[in-house]
Amino acid sequence: MIKFLQIVSCTRHEGPFIFAVFAFCIFWTSLSGCGYHCAERIESLPPWIKTVYVAPWANRSNELLLGVWITEELRHEFLRGRGLKLVTKDEADVILEGEIVSTSTSGLSYIRYDQAVERRIIAECSVHLVHRESSKVIWQTSNIVREEEFFVGKDVMHTEGLKDEALQKLSRDVADIVYHRITGVF
Repeated sequence: MIKFLQIVSCTRHEGPFIFAVFAFCIFWTSLSGCGYHCAERIESLPPWIKTVYVAPWANRSNELLLGVWITEELRHEFLRGRGLKLVTKDEADVILEGEIVSTSTSGLSYIRYDQAVERRIIAECSVHLVHRESSKVIWQTSNIVREEEFFVGKDVMHTEGLKDEALQKLSRDVADIVYHRITGVF
């Protein structure tokens, strides 16, 4: 490498010298490799966990479809991911169970003290992963809290539609968080 730099530095052209050094550094880095790679964290799961069943979520909130949406989004996460196969309850090594503990809605911005133009919905969830054969809890968390904002519509039906869109986005976020915590926890 030093011999190469001496040969290149003997020339009087500084521009080509800088380019040659830069090209050599790029070439050397690509050969040596830095070891960085984007890998799914499935390797961290115990080897005996190969299949998962996502049970319908319990819902203690007044948002009736939220549990259904989170369950469906979680199933899609496991279908898209690698490593854990989504199967029926009888075939699963582990069962992923979740619960919506609570939801609350509050005003976020107002045009008057009593008229909101934007609202926020907050959902608190708990999740646990259970070994199907022994019913032993392998992993659990009760601190998943997500929030999403939505605008107030011109009438109640429009507002409910906007709130449902916010809840569906919240469902995707919760599913993403749970999936990555499960696949990266062990």
